[in-house]
Amino acid sequence: MKYAYLLLTLLIQSSFAQIEAMQDVTSRPALSLRCKELHSERTSKIKIQQKLNALIQRNQLLIKKSPKAKQTLHAKLSSNALRLENELYLTNLQIEKMEENIVRSGCPGISL
Repeated sequence: MKYAYLLLTLLIQSSFAQIEAMQDVTSRPALSLRCKELHSERTSKIKIQQKLNALIQRNQLLIKKSPKAKQTLHAKLSSNALRLENELYLTNLQIEKMEENIVRSGCPGISL
């Protein structure tokens, strides 16, 4: 009788362990894939942000080096600088939103 009770207890515990393992297998990879996707999107946006910063610096250097007599060149460079700054502002907002989504989704191990 003791052996039957012990065997029954072991079977019940092993079935609960299998159910928990199956739940981990089904939920964790999906969360992991979503976290990787969010992280890769954020990384690509940061690369765009860095490129925009480099373009802004290059544009400022061109404005300084261009001759004052060429007013149309200065006007085009100034409008280009304004567009780049606006694009950088929007990119920074998107990165901030992505970081908030990463934190809200509970992705582990992502350093911001």
